[in-house]
Amino acid sequence: MGRSVEKPKKFIVSCRIDDQEMELLKKAAKQSGTNISSLLRRSLLGLTKARN
Repeated sequence: MGRSVEKPKKFIVSCRIDDQEMELLKKAAKQSGTNISSLLRRSLLGLTKARN
């Protein structure tokens, strides 16, 4: 049985990126002290806040 989480995620989004883009994502995530998924979620929230 999986672990219980506060806000479970039910969608998976995927896209193809090249080696350079992957290295940029890894570096940005490491510098932020997080993983790529969390980094992208925060980036998405930042983009939506910037538009409002």
